[in-house]
Amino acid sequence: MALTLITNPVGTDASKIFAGFLPVEFIFKREDLSITSVTAGTGGAKITHAGDLTSYLSEGDTIYLYSIGTGYTYNITTDILSIVAGEITVDASYIVSGTGGYINYFKNYYVELQCVNPSLSDVNLLPFSLQSDGDMAGNIRIDVSIVNELNLQRGVITEGLQTASVQQFEVKYRQVYVGSAESFTLIDNKLIILLYATETPDDEVILNSFTVPKLFLGYPGALTISNLADVASSTIQLNYNELDINKNTITSGLLSAIASDVNGFLLWKWPANASLNQSTKFVEFDFSVAGTFDFKAIDFAYPDFKTQ
Repeated sequence: MALTLITNPVGTDASKIFAGFLPVEFIFKREDLSITSVTAGTGGAKITHAGDLTSYLSEGDTIYLYSIGTGYTYNITTDILSIVAGEITVDASYIVSGTGGYINYFKNYYVELQCVNPSLSDVNLLPFSLQSDGDMAGNIRIDVSIVNELNLQRGVITEGLQTASVQQFEVKYRQVYVGSAESFTLIDNKLIILLYATETPDDEVILNSFTVPKLFLGYPGALTISNLADVASSTIQLNYNELDINKNTITSGLLSAIASDVNGFLLWKWPANASLNQSTKFVEFDFSVAGTFDFKAIDFAYPDFKTQ
């Protein structure tokens, strides 16, 4: 038993595109050593396990214990009272026999991640490694979206809405602890693509039309919707229009819909079967409402903006 990657944000795909301002989180489970049983020991609970830990652990060291017994689960951090080959007695009351489970005992433990160039895995895109020691049970979460913060510091973002800010990388990880000499493990064929955009801190406007960006099918975008009308029975739809150079509509489509009694964050994706016409020069977003209700025209009025 060791470290297991239990949640890869890329999933089963060879690569995945994320909106750059959202978390991109890897979740690991740490289980240092499997145990056979928990029984009564002298002065506390006795843990039986395979192997000999006497060269690594001593009386007074702290370990984490997880084991399931009838009507009781050992889920504690505790100190070692005594240790011999194959057995550890801990400073925890014996309550009931436990079967199976694991202990976490490595000293000064943490998981280290590097965001690397997909072509040159020895090149770390960050000037540091990402680290986490997790919780006592060995649940470890590390968010790699900080790569975008590095882009911000490099001055990639300039005035206006940017559509070309893209960061691509793969991830490799390792365990670090006293006595370890582990090398990094690359999460093969799991390319992460981060796209993001910002607005300048000027007066807020509704940005609904812009020159055609570099579009990635399935790319998640996001909008914040603030609905002031009482339209709980209706649905707000997010539509888009492809426009030619004269801003005449070439084609239209529906991106997503949200219950109109919900205020806040809407995440949508370009449909996997989406395509842009060769004559498309602008993409315009607008909202429509399914259902009949009373609302002010200003709720859906917007100026015509585009990026340069």
